[in-house]
Amino acid sequence: MNKKISEVTNLTLANLKKGDVFKIAGFDKSCGNFKYRLSDLGISKGQIGQVINKSLFGPIEVDIEGRKLALGRGMTKKIYVKKFECPVL
Repeated sequence: MNKKISEVTNLTLANLKKGDVFKIAGFDKSCGNFKYRLSDLGISKGQIGQVINKSLFGPIEVDIEGRKLALGRGMTKKIYVKKFECPVL
């Protein structure tokens, strides 16, 4: 069985659902210190992650290359991602 992963769309981390796999495509450029804040958390462009938990309110829990983080919704709206879809075989 060959599981092929294909890129689907370009959107923000806030728009993803629990279990979605993503690659960080970029960051909102309107806030200058935002990129440095993410860098302090170990988040950079090109990393691959997965949404672990997303509830109606509160932070979004993600696993980015083995590190589990809880990110506020405001932050996740400024992180642009490419969603990956794994077809079910």
